[in-house]
Amino acid sequence: MSLTPPTFLTVELCQTAFNNLFSLYYSSDDHDHSEEDGGGHEGHVHAGVTCEDDPDKQYSKPIHIAAVFIILGVSLLGTIIPILATHIKQLRIPRYAIIVGKSIGIGVVLSCAFIHMLLPAVISLTSECLPESWHEGYEAYPYLFALLAGIAMQFIDFVVLQYLTLKESKKHSNDNISLHDVHTPGGDVHTPCGDETSKSHSHSHGPSGAHGSHVHGGLLMDPAALKTIEAYLLEFGITVHSVFIGLAVGVVDDSTLKALLVALAFHQFFEGVALGSRISDAKLTSHWHEALLASIFAVSAPIGIAIGVGVASSLNVNGPTYLIVQGVFDSVCAGILLYIGFSLMIKDFPEDMEELCKGKKYEYFLRAGLFIGLWVGAAMMAFIGKYL
Repeated sequence: MSLTPPTFLTVELCQTAFNNLFSLYYSSDDHDHSEEDGGGHEGHVHAGVTCEDDPDKQYSKPIHIAAVFIILGVSLLGTIIPILATHIKQLRIPRYAIIVGKSIGIGVVLSCAFIHMLLPAVISLTSECLPESWHEGYEAYPYLFALLAGIAMQFIDFVVLQYLTLKESKKHSNDNISLHDVHTPGGDVHTPCGDETSKSHSHSHGPSGAHGSHVHGGLLMDPAALKTIEAYLLEFGITVHSVFIGLAVGVVDDSTLKALLVALAFHQFFEGVALGSRISDAKLTSHWHEALLASIFAVSAPIGIAIGVGVASSLNVNGPTYLIVQGVFDSVCAGILLYIGFSLMIKDFPEDMEELCKGKKYEYFLRAGLFIGLWVGAAMMAFIGKYL
């Protein structure tokens, strides 16, 4: 007796039946259309995500206004601690402890880029509340914007460094010209057309043959110039990101705010520490300059919260316009911070380790401390990312 299945139970028929059951289940539960909209986009609920704001949420302005000042104080505190520790003798801490803090800051920057910026960008730019045309056009927008931002930062970094190098070369070339007419007993006279000058390398030798002066007109870059650029780029990335975080916090209901406020306070504090470390390491020429950069970051999230409070009744954070703007900016900021974070980890981290650990007593423990600092910084921001 043959056990062949009935001819009507074909693979195509079974697959069709399964697809019909699947679509029937999700069309009834996860894709509700309001009768008033006639099937329009405003009444959609996509896989449990409501695309319109809840008109019945409990919203208290005094609590949100208090959050502005709380976040302002925490952000400012985190930023100024590393700066004050550099300038005030009573707050001076050992060099090794400062570098451990700097390592923590590197971990914070990298974790913030991946978890606090790139992930929200992916969620925003892949939301089902966006138009169908957005999804059909390209699926990797958040990664594309982050990639372009990283490439742009590398190009800007290169151009600025070339400009500063050329400026420094011209400055020292002028100094060389003023030395060409100086002749010391037993020394050499370098003319403007000499080979030495063409190499931007001039000497003034004394009687004993020792170098009285030694000026190079080539690559004379102050390391602080590069660190200043990194400080500016980091400032831009986390400041823009903080404005959007604050904006989101400013429009949430009271119950959500209580949980977000604690997470945002830690978020801003550790980001402030990372930024303050870069500002102090840049050795800016003016204390007012340092105060300005610290203040800009400190007020970024409070400004976002204040804007959110002002537009809470009209802004829909699940609307297409907000999602696209937030997603694009978060992607760009993620690319900036990834470039900065990996640059610091590849360049500054090994240099600091060699300077402070090589040949010292307990060398391996000192090296381990820097690695642990890096890991702890990344872990703290990753944990906060669970709530914010």
